[in-house]
Amino acid sequence: MPKRLPPLVLFLGLLASLVSLAQADFTAPAVNISKSALQSKYPKIAAIEGTAFVFAVWVETNGTDDYLYFSKSTDSAATWSTPVQLSDNGQILTQDDLSDDYAFSLCVSDPYVHIVIQWRSNPSDDYDLYYIRSTDLGDTWDIFSWNALTSNNTDSMYPDVAAYGQYVHVAYQDNWPGNFDIMYKRIPNYGDAMPDKTRRLTFSAMDSWWPRIAVGNGGYCVSVVYQDVYSDHFNVFYKHIDDYGAGSYVTYQLTFTTTGWNGRPDIVTGVGSYSYEQYVHIVYETDYPGNFDIMYKRLSNYGFDPVEILTSRLTYSTTESRSASICYDTGYNYMHVTYHDSWPGNNDVMYRKMSGASGGAFAGQRVSWGSGDSAHATVAPSGAYAYVAWSDNTSGNYEIYVKYGY
Repeated sequence: MPKRLPPLVLFLGLLASLVSLAQADFTAPAVNISKSALQSKYPKIAAIEGTAFVFAVWVETNGTDDYLYFSKSTDSAATWSTPVQLSDNGQILTQDDLSDDYAFSLCVSDPYVHIVIQWRSNPSDDYDLYYIRSTDLGDTWDIFSWNALTSNNTDSMYPDVAAYGQYVHVAYQDNWPGNFDIMYKRIPNYGDAMPDKTRRLTFSAMDSWWPRIAVGNGGYCVSVVYQDVYSDHFNVFYKHIDDYGAGSYVTYQLTFTTTGWNGRPDIVTGVGSYSYEQYVHIVYETDYPGNFDIMYKRLSNYGFDPVEILTSRLTYSTTESRSASICYDTGYNYMHVTYHDSWPGNNDVMYRKMSGASGGAFAGQRVSWGSGDSAHATVAPSGAYAYVAWSDNTSGNYEIYVKYGY
């Protein structure tokens, strides 16, 4: 099973803890945080609002075995700790370039860092889910703390993790019903326990894929977005669960295409009681313009009845806009969105920022400028600014890069 190798060795940078505003518009050089001879891909990034702490995980692969790595920054992504390997030999990735965006997940709820991965020991095995946490913001990791969340003869895949208060929430897909359906687990005691809730959220005759999860309203409301089949085409669906994941849930179908494709969503929600924090924010891909573009939906009332839904198109590319990621900063009420697009001639990372209250109004810019492929970006909030992480093979080998900007 996954295990931690040598403990994290943290070093502090010599730069100031905040990057100057003059260098904050994504024009400053990116920081290479992996520096590996292996292929480093699919980064996940998280931050603690109001601090200079930033965290990243990613996979390094030799084509046979995949290894999960972790690093952190204490100076707003200017310098990073030496990466620590968290998993042993085995497979995390499926070798599907877009699907593997969903192979593992990271969230931070001070002082805890929570990670969930799909993992198998060899290609003839099925994938199961494993959970690990750090209790000191990633300074140390317990070698025995990998917990198996699933153990069955079918594939448990594409997990997402969210945490607030004492509960850790995990959504994933599993094909034990005979096709893939969306499942949910809740881990109490800040992750220091076995799951106290396991629930099947979909009962579809077709496959339900790629769930993403968020918590809002002080942790009381759990939101899950995923894609499922409607009229023989994938569409985006949403579930709102009450009572910290233990209560009843309602389901909304958010898209209704009968000719195209909608899917690969991401989600975030506010946790406070102010009116602007009561929205659920969702981004997803659609191919209805004739190529893939990024769409946005905003649900009111933490996603619970009665709900009002605002829809905006975020990209108008004539090429392919894929792999959208979204985050929200409660202090500044900004939404940050990243994705990659092939209009420069190869994939490069793009960024959008918009007010959570206005929904449709946004400003955007290009983040990466490499001659290679820059893709699979994720984003974490820092007030009016954001941290963006992605993988890039300009050097001939995929590496993980991070930028801080707005």
